[in-house]
Amino acid sequence: MKIRSGLRELFFSQEPLTEVDYEKSRWLFIYEGSTAVTIANLTSGAFLAGYLQFMGATDRFNGLVGAIPVLVGFIQIFSSVIFEKLPQRKFLISLLCLIFRLLLGIIFLIPLFVQNPSYRLLALPLLYATAHSLSSFITPAASTWMIDLTPASLRGNYFAKKDAVSLGAVTIVTLAMGRILDFFKVNNNEYGGFLVISLVVVGLAIVNFILLCSIKEPQVKQNTSPIHIKDVFTTPLQSPGFRKVILLFILWNVGLQIAGPFFSVYMVTGLKLDYTYIMAIGVLASLIRVFATPFWGRLADQKSWFFSTKFSIGLLSIVHFLWIFVIPSTARFLIPILQIASGIAWAGIGISLFNIQFLFAKREGRTMYLGLNAAIGGIAGFTSTWIGSRIVGTLEGRAYQIKWLTLGNMQVVFALSGIILFFCTLFVKIYMEKANYPTETE
Repeated sequence: MKIRSGLRELFFSQEPLTEVDYEKSRWLFIYEGSTAVTIANLTSGAFLAGYLQFMGATDRFNGLVGAIPVLVGFIQIFSSVIFEKLPQRKFLISLLCLIFRLLLGIIFLIPLFVQNPSYRLLALPLLYATAHSLSSFITPAASTWMIDLTPASLRGNYFAKKDAVSLGAVTIVTLAMGRILDFFKVNNNEYGGFLVISLVVVGLAIVNFILLCSIKEPQVKQNTSPIHIKDVFTTPLQSPGFRKVILLFILWNVGLQIAGPFFSVYMVTGLKLDYTYIMAIGVLASLIRVFATPFWGRLADQKSWFFSTKFSIGLLSIVHFLWIFVIPSTARFLIPILQIASGIAWAGIGISLFNIQFLFAKREGRTMYLGLNAAIGGIAGFTSTWIGSRIVGTLEGRAYQIKWLTLGNMQVVFALSGIILFFCTLFVKIYMEKANYPTETE
């Protein structure tokens, strides 16, 4: 009985929160975010690209697997149908977080149980897609939980602080894991390094679950009427302002994902850089992002989220375009410069795009708005990655000489990404800056 009562108090408490509860919970979300972001980094990017290469995947397949989290974003459509009916959401969010992060750790164990190379390459994307489907399902509700704990006046500074702490943790862990992978690779036991990553991910998943269980949940403002799948599609689209948010995220996902998964693939398989170097420049970008995030947060508080969005995406568009000049002879010089600029850009993008959705999403039924936006953006993003993979595959082995510049298959998708992201910046400037959006209480 005591255990049951304790669990009920932990997950289903109806007690109003005090100011101390709010502040403590915000801090716990910062620590939780550190473990979550670290797990995400250890199971994506260069780590995932290297693991797939170890298992015999092609560059094209590698890029498509890296884009799976974007594709399964459509699962968020169904999220609001469930979560808007729940008076308490903490238990389901915490449980599914634990399951999906444990699955991410398990993907590195596939070679222990599956001997056939083809079946391994089939099992990995299936497990990866399952894990990220669970992640997508809970994302709108988890984001709403965090937003409900954070008043609008504090969000710029809070999310800057949260991002900085998370990136600091990621910096330490990813650099260490890069060194470990190179050590095992040099000793002809590359898979041993991936087993270490698996253990770290599982351990962090458990810590993350404990932190989530410790965070208080404010009283949920439930929808006044039942939500059906049809409502998820129609309600957000009835808002002229939120339609602009959806168009922004379509353009953003298309621009980012046509090349996004291929940067890590290019560094691992094209430029053949070692993990330590890749992680070191990743650390450089993370450190820059740590210091730049508070700047973007203050800028957003003083100006607007539109201001920080357009300038941060604009900077990233330049960075992506300049990757056309990164070839084996220039990589060691150019990549650190581009990573610094990328870190500055992502410091603003990370907090700006997250918050700009909440400007236009009404509080009642908010998960519907976030779910539909993520679903449409995810489908657009994966389609863009598929197009990018077709370009990479079709142009593989070819090179185009434009005066002194040689363009390969990867350079083509990098250039396209930069151009599309530039139009994303123009969209914010022309169509969104003067748009009206509901207040926090609407």
